[in-house]
Amino acid sequence: MSDTETMPADESVHLRIEQRAYQIWEDEGCPTGCELDHWLQAESEIAAIAAVPELEVPDGAEFKKKA
Repeated sequence: MSDTETMPADESVHLRIEQRAYQIWEDEGCPTGCELDHWLQAESEIAAIAAVPELEVPDGAEFKKKA
């Protein structure tokens, strides 16, 4: 894909979920066997952000877990 082409929305969402799931995995100490849990958590977080656009997190900002 060239720099002038844009990524389709579904690919963009998939990439954001993938990146967030990876971040969750790292934050939890890189455990094995939790891939689906991390993916579903990331998917849920991204969907929640999409549902309320004013909650959009700037690039590079980290998600914070509720205590």
